[in-house]
Amino acid sequence: MLNAFLLLSAAAAAPAAAVEQVLITPEQITRAGIVTTPALATLPEHGATGGDAIVLSGTVVPPTTATVVSGAVWGGMVQEVHVATLQAVKAGAPLVTLFSQPWMELQREYVELSAQARLAADKLARDESLYADGIIARVRLEESRSAAHLARLAADQRGQALRAGGMPQAAIVRLPDERQLSPLLTVRAQAAGTVVELPLSVGQQAEPGSSVARIVRDGPLWVELQASRQQLASVSVGDKLLVAEGCQLKVSAISPLVNGVNQTALVRAEQVERNGCLKLNAFVEARLARPRAQAGAMAVPAASLVRRGAASYVFVRNAKGFQAVPVQPGAAAGDQVWVRGALRAGAPVAMRGLVAIKGAWSGLGEPAVEAKGQP
Repeated sequence: MLNAFLLLSAAAAAPAAAVEQVLITPEQITRAGIVTTPALATLPEHGATGGDAIVLSGTVVPPTTATVVSGAVWGGMVQEVHVATLQAVKAGAPLVTLFSQPWMELQREYVELSAQARLAADKLARDESLYADGIIARVRLEESRSAAHLARLAADQRGQALRAGGMPQAAIVRLPDERQLSPLLTVRAQAAGTVVELPLSVGQQAEPGSSVARIVRDGPLWVELQASRQQLASVSVGDKLLVAEGCQLKVSAISPLVNGVNQTALVRAEQVERNGCLKLNAFVEARLARPRAQAGAMAVPAASLVRRGAASYVFVRNAKGFQAVPVQPGAAAGDQVWVRGALRAGAPVAMRGLVAIKGAWSGLGEPAVEAKGQP
């Protein structure tokens, strides 16, 4: 009994897997308002992005590896701010000028220690001459050498501190002779890029070592996107995302954690190339770039698919009417869907008037004319 039941079930299922002919005359097709469209082996350019169902929203952020902080080595009061946030600057450009008493004290110490180093060097030269004439002992010469070395070391240490504060080397060399001390300390950009943070304002006190500006070097930007749990199943590292014409992103990381409040996860994407299409802090929507072709599959309108039982079909027009061709639906691409089956590229697939074709397919006689404008 069981074998007989299996045989009957297989026989009943066999017609559903075969191509069936639906007899409809051209006049009936016209009266029923049946419209066909060709099956596509390759989606058009606009169809690959414009109709994509997966859209991720997020914000443009600077890459953490491209961020440079310019800080105040010495404390002082902000006297002048030379730049604004989101302004492009060159390396060495002035950012903020501070009125710094410690900065002037450092210059005074350098002038004083440089003078002591010169005196120690002169004394060493005299002692070397006296030692050569046999007037002084060698121990006195060694003492002079040690004193000159320590004096020069102390002066050089202050000189390095002046260089760290941004004073040019040429100005440091002239300082002991000119003795033009200034309390004005200018903090300059450490690298070329865009100022994204400027926490100080005129009149504010800056502490030693505090951040004056945060600069993002020129280069591709990042976009931090939010993906729902359903969208995460379709997004992978390496996928291409399209923001606008000529603006493409590449998924670089996907967070393994889901936000417990809104049930979304962070997706980080990097700009493929810097072309000015993205702006820092801008809100953007990125569409998942679907492949425009799939091996062995054809794209047909989602509205052209009909079901009978567990099987899916499309109606392909021929000389006798339409053939009901069984297909296996795959991934959606906007209003199109990829299908596999005995379908060739360019085959005229019915996309409107399917009710009339299904009626004839079911043996209900001549297809009925679809009412125009009826609810």
